[in-house]
Amino acid sequence: MSVRSRLLAEAEKQTSNTFLLCALVSLRTRQFMMTGNANTSTAQLVDSALNELIAGLIEFERGKPKRLPLIRAESRNEGSNGGLASHRVPELSCTLSAEAP
Repeated sequence: MSVRSRLLAEAEKQTSNTFLLCALVSLRTRQFMMTGNANTSTAQLVDSALNELIAGLIEFERGKPKRLPLIRAESRNEGSNGGLASHRVPELSCTLSAEAP
């Protein structure tokens, strides 16, 4: 078993929802990328994000759903009048509960 596979298995114990796990690791990896350390590969940043999640340093809370812009709904049947449709997407925020090493 590779190191990343082990990290993913451990992180899945912390967060059983795979979509949420992916979103948290992605958000934290982007935060690392924003610091501008050019000498670190993306794989190393992902590993660091997974390690923080395993250690319990990353917390999350579900925010209010964002309202996407209205779009024209395609007319699929005769009952549809081609009106406007809007979809709600929940917002996810990721914070550290303690200083990372």
